[in-house]
Amino acid sequence: SSGINAEYGGWGLAMKKIKDRIEAHRNQPRNYGSAEPSEQCRTCKGSGKISRKYSEGVAVISLGDERLAPSRTIIYIILAVVLFLGITISLVAVLYPRPLTGVSKSLQILQAYITRNDTRLVLGISVTAHNQNFFTSYVDGVVTTVQFQQREVGANDTSYEVSKPSIKARSDATLNYTVSTSYSSDSYSTDIYTYCCVVRWSLNFKVTVNSKFSYFSTNIEYNDDKYLFANCAGIVRHPNGTCSIDLLSGQQ
Repeated sequence: SSGINAEYGGWGLAMKKIKDRIEAHRNQPRNYGSAEPSEQCRTCKGSGKISRKYSEGVAVISLGDERLAPSRTIIYIILAVVLFLGITISLVAVLYPRPLTGVSKSLQILQAYITRNDTRLVLGISVTAHNQNFFTSYVDGVVTTVQFQQREVGANDTSYEVSKPSIKARSDATLNYTVSTSYSSDSYSTDIYTYCCVVRWSLNFKVTVNSKFSYFSTNIEYNDDKYLFANCAGIVRHPNGTCSIDLLSGQQ
């Protein structure tokens, strides 16, 4: 300092005082914006100040604390979208409507009285209703029509108003119906007598099945045409020339 005073005189002394004031001000505790007393911040490595008014609300948090971990919002959003799409696709696959079918499977002569000029047959038709859906469906009605030699000889129209047969999910249900038919000498009675009483063969009928189904608030129909044989092997020929069978009462 003596060197500075000797070289610069009073000007050097003034500069030294200014420098000392700057150093003194730099070393003073800072509390910007407030005149309240402060203390060193516990989480700032001792390099900062915080008002004593808020000092009790400051805590040291470890770097391994989960609250300091990076946010995983994007991952959660992606998982939520994938889960939503999975549930939606599953619901569509389960609730998507699939076909309901009603198909004639077998034809049997349950009751017969056969002569050359007059024939009466009661035919038993077995219909298989198939439900491909993942929910229960119901049968509203079935119409069965029988043709012999391209001529309609009988029909059965069964409607279910109250107690409807149900078809469980992904399963079948067997429904049985009877159709009464009659023939005269002008409408194939002689042919039936020959097939069943003389040759002991089978009769070929065309069976048409119109099935009506429902599930939830949806109604659908299904039509099936098929040629089926009715076996005449069990029919008994009597001495008077007539033939008969009665499986409904167990008598021939």
